[in-house]
Amino acid sequence: MAGAHDSPEAPRPPAASRYVAWAGSVGELCDVVDRLGGLAAELGAPSPDGAEWHGQLFGKLRPQVTREPVMVAAVCGGTNTGKSLVSNVLVGAEISRSLPEAARTRCPVASLPRGLAKAVDLAALFPGFTPRAWSSDTDALGGSAEGDDLLVWREDPLGRQPARLILIDTPDVDGTLRENWHRAEAVRNACDVIVAVLTQQKYNDAAVRDFFAAAAAGKSLVVVFNMVNWPAQRERIAGWYATFVAETGAAPLAVYAVPHDFARAESGTIEFFQLPELTGGTADPAAGPVDLAAALAGVDFDRIKLQAMEGAFRVVLDPSAGMATWLDAIESSSREWRDARGVLAEEAQVRVELPSAPRELVWNEIWEWLEPRRSRVDINLSRLYRVAGSGAAWVGRRIGIGRTAAEKRDDFAAVELSALKQALSTFIDRLDGACRRSPRLRALLGDTLVRGDRAAWYADLERRHAALPMVSDDYRIFVRGELDRFSRENPKFLQVLLTGLSLGSVARPCITVGLMMAGAAAVPAAAAAGHGLTTLVHTAGDYVVWAVAPLAGEGVLGLTMAGLKPLLERLFAGWSAERSRVLTETLHDVVLGDRLEVIERLATAGDRPEVTRARRLLYDCGREFSR
Repeated sequence: MAGAHDSPEAPRPPAASRYVAWAGSVGELCDVVDRLGGLAAELGAPSPDGAEWHGQLFGKLRPQVTREPVMVAAVCGGTNTGKSLVSNVLVGAEISRSLPEAARTRCPVASLPRGLAKAVDLAALFPGFTPRAWSSDTDALGGSAEGDDLLVWREDPLGRQPARLILIDTPDVDGTLRENWHRAEAVRNACDVIVAVLTQQKYNDAAVRDFFAAAAAGKSLVVVFNMVNWPAQRERIAGWYATFVAETGAAPLAVYAVPHDFARAESGTIEFFQLPELTGGTADPAAGPVDLAAALAGVDFDRIKLQAMEGAFRVVLDPSAGMATWLDAIESSSREWRDARGVLAEEAQVRVELPSAPRELVWNEIWEWLEPRRSRVDINLSRLYRVAGSGAAWVGRRIGIGRTAAEKRDDFAAVELSALKQALSTFIDRLDGACRRSPRLRALLGDTLVRGDRAAWYADLERRHAALPMVSDDYRIFVRGELDRFSRENPKFLQVLLTGLSLGSVARPCITVGLMMAGAAAVPAAAAAGHGLTTLVHTAGDYVVWAVAPLAGEGVLGLTMAGLKPLLERLFAGWSAERSRVLTETLHDVVLGDRLEVIERLATAGDRPEVTRARRLLYDCGREFSR
């Protein structure tokens, strides 16, 4: 186009090869956005759908960077500016009905070069639209059964359209129908060249100005001032143009004026007069009208296409308004959730004061594991001592100092359930405190704590507790696994233990009876037998250490204390942990549901590999475009 102010550039790779180089980055960036979209919505980050960078990435770069380049020229403007008339003249046929009523064009209408419809996937090239073959000049008015998100297309009936040029008539950018704005923006994102149709009344309206300001980043603009008093208003056009450029930041390739001529408008033969002085050229008052369609056909397709693609990329890469701002919002919200997680970890900690475990339950599991490893003498003595222990226990019950095993287990279960209920109550109170400290937690948990059925929570805990066996198969597997591991790591100690069981059987019956009769708080029979067994009042580990040490000598004492005590503590702790599991199940399944998983997912969102990868891609692409 004569008069365009183009700066010289160093030789660059062909357009197709540059598209191939960009395709991988564009595909990965789109994949990252798709993967993070749902998580970002959960975090409360702004939706990217309406952002300009998102439109450029998904509406321009993704559909065009991986296919044979075509140039899309869109005729855009406000209401009653004559867009459809200009479009028809450029195409050379009436593809859109030109009407005096405002906002009548609802669907974009595309004129394709002959044969292109079979070579190009129009649905992919224009995301959000459903392509439909043209049937009449009223198709652009919409209202069909398929809806108004149609892209009506027609191949050039005259066969004069360049092979890679698509011309589109768009809906108004400022009409009363807001959905028309969206369609016009979608076309703007997809196009390379915009023919901006302006009038004396519609060159600086806010909606028009904003639309073309967004297009100025990377799009090539051709400005057409329609319905002017030509040539009398030539100087006034210069003033309108200066305002338009200042307000939008656009740098148009060329500027044209169309005289206000009703007869030519009716016949579709309007004329275009170029104003080269507005784009760095020299005015020629004697110059006649030019063929704008031919001028568009004569542009450097590859250069303009690359300019459009690079412009779209720069919108995506813009650190103040591009994709990085969306990633910033994700990371910022994730940090807030990390803070909320910290508050929850600090506040929602409850010490469950469960009663001491019935020690015979744990010891019975240990004896079961030891059974195949003991000598025949030890086994026979154990049978005798079991009978003696049973008799001692019977005597204890008769004189009022003992209870049956079933009674003791019922007593234990009642005390245990009371402790679990108290822990549940305390936990709920502390959750309330955490919600008061953290707005994020309050938004997620507040409704549950206010409206939740607390009676149902306690009933659920009771049900789970009642169904819990005293010793589960899982716990038996745990005990055997721990003892197997311990025996592999301490083979010498195991031999000492087996020797002690054979030589010291006389002491064990009192220990067993004492455990069954009185538990850990007092072991009178064991104390009478000596060996410091009353230390059972403190820990089970101490009890076994002093039972074995006199039989094996001082050399084994250190090994016993270092090895067996932690083992026994793990076994008893494992049993208690399994008992308290019903509380955690009630909290998770009934009180909190999956909210803890939600908090963890949102708190770690900023560390997701997709975010890191996106940052790296933006950095690498930014370096490429800064060269």
